[in-house]
Amino acid sequence: MLSSGEIADLYTSDDKEVIINNIRPKVKSDGIPDTKENCWNYYIGKVKKNLHMSLCFSPVGDFRVRARKFPGLVNCTVIDWFHPWP
Repeated sequence: MLSSGEIADLYTSDDKEVIINNIRPKVKSDGIPDTKENCWNYYIGKVKKNLHMSLCFSPVGDFRVRARKFPGLVNCTVIDWFHPWP
């Protein structure tokens, strides 16, 4: 999710239809053709722009190991160190 901004199959097809139908007027008002694909891409773009997350890790364990397993933790985030790096 950190790297791509999407979680595959998060929404059912019914949920997607509801989202597309609800966002269609906003897409039209912005001058974008209101196809399903354009509406969905508009929605995903808004989510990516406005979604903020906080990830907190315990100092117990090795962060370097976690960072190697999940490169999006380092490449796609801003890290605020509250304690000195060991």
